[in-house]
This record gives sequence, C-alpha cells and structure tokens, in this order.
Amino acid sequence: MSIGRKRPWLPMALLLVSPVLPFAETLHYEASYTGVFSAGEILPIAAVRLDSDNAELPVPEKAIQLTMEVTSAPYPFVERHFPFRVRYRSIYAPRGQQVLALEKYEKTSRLKHEINWVDAGQGKLMRFRPKGKSAGEQLFPAVLQPWLKPGQRFEFHKYARHPVEDGLLDWLSMLQVMREKPLATGQEYVFSVTDGKRLYRYHVRVRKKQQIEAGGKKQLAWKLRFDAVEEGKRQPAHRPLYVWLADDAGRTPLLFENRHPLGRFVVRLSAVQ
Repeated sequence: MSIGRKRPWLPMALLLVSPVLPFAETLHYEASYTGVFSAGEILPIAAVRLDSDNAELPVPEKAIQLTMEVTSAPYPFVERHFPFRVRYRSIYAPRGQQVLALEKYEKTSRLKHEINWVDAGQGKLMRFRPKGKSAGEQLFPAVLQPWLKPGQRFEFHKYARHPVEDGLLDWLSMLQVMREKPLATGQEYVFSVTDGKRLYRYHVRVRKKQQIEAGGKKQLAWKLRFDAVEEGKRQPAHRPLYVWLADDAGRTPLLFENRHPLGRFVVRLSAVQ
C-alpha cells in the first residue's frame, strides 16, 4: 500500500474537491483497502479532508484554493505498520481553467515536499524544494509565502520537464472542472494535467448513471472513468480510476474506486460541512 508514482491510486482517488461556490465547503471521506494484505476483509486505512475556498494569496485574478489532507492516524493497524500523512494543495483560476500553483507533501518513512509555481511569462513551471539543486537561480514567489511556516525556506530546484500549455491543470483542478461539465452517457473529455514534473493526457469518460450508497444514504450518481498516458509514452500511467459524482447541482464526489493487482481501494464520502 505504498504511495508513489507507480501507484497513484491514493492521490488521484482523494483529489476531488468542491466546485466554485460562493461559500467554503469541507468534505470528509474514509479510504479503505480490500485484498491480500487484509485477508479479503475491508480495512479502513485513511481519513480524508477536502477543502475549497477563495484563495487568500494576492494573485492577479479570482482564484480558488483547493486542499486535500489525508492521514492514517485514526487507524491503529495502518498507523503502526505504515503511517503516512499527505497534503496536496493547489490554486486554480476558473476563468482560464489554469493551475497557478501546487504543493505536494508526503510523509511516510521519508519526507517529500515540493511547491510548484507557473511562470506564465516564461511559459515554464518552476519547482521549489527546501534544499533546491539550483538555489539562487530563481527566487521563491512572494505570493506563496503564506504557504510557508515562519522561518521556513524553499529554494529553486529545477523546471518541470514540460512547457506550460494553455488550460494546463493539475489533478485537483481537473476534477474541479469535471464537476462543472455537462454530463451525459458516452461523453468524453480530454485534459492536459501536470503533477509538477510530468505532463499527462487524461481522458474522462461518462459511463452511466446509477444508484450508490455514500454519506449514509443511497444517491443517484454519474459514474466516470479516468485514464491517463504520460506525454511521450504509450503505456497507461495508472489503472483506470472510477469516480461517482452526485447527480445534483453540486456534483458532490461520492465514491472513488481503483482496482490494483494487490487489491481494491475505495474512498467513500462520510460527511459534508
């Protein structure tokens, strides 16, 4: 149940956030695993919190800040054998459907922390880390200082491997956009998505509408399938991810499912604030 590039079920499955709303929204989920490591039983592995609100950063246009936090802390078995903490945060400009900045924080047996900034003028995505390889070549963006703790310092690491395209999104903002799209069986959408390092082409297909159980009740939902290929490669970047969005005005993400050779991962809505 590792978190990594070759097993992106966790970041993808947990990165659904609220649409652009005139109020803040917080969604709570429980992630579970069923497979060889749980002897076929359903094993809760993580508590998830998703927040959306207006960005407090002094960016030049209206922007939305999207934050996902996940922790194994409430689950003793996972916390004892494989504790992890994840934070994924991005700033998204709805008008141009463009990501402006994103942060990736993963703490397992080691710590990974990176902040990315889109330099629209240069058409490049800049990567910053606590200890950058190219410190001093580029300064950390002043507008992202609120993301740092007092005394914390990030240095320029390198540029992403790909240029910044018009309409470039990250995982969070891609799913944000999907919640606002008209949905009908058979529809398909294509997005350019960055993880801060690599560029992916995502194909999102609307499969069908069906009743599912989430949030303590049965609800009508749209079933979507997410597939991705890394730019320049032919093999899928990950196994298909299935997502169910509520068939209502808010399109609340209700359920996520990813089937892996080692088991089945499910993220189910538990509460809405």
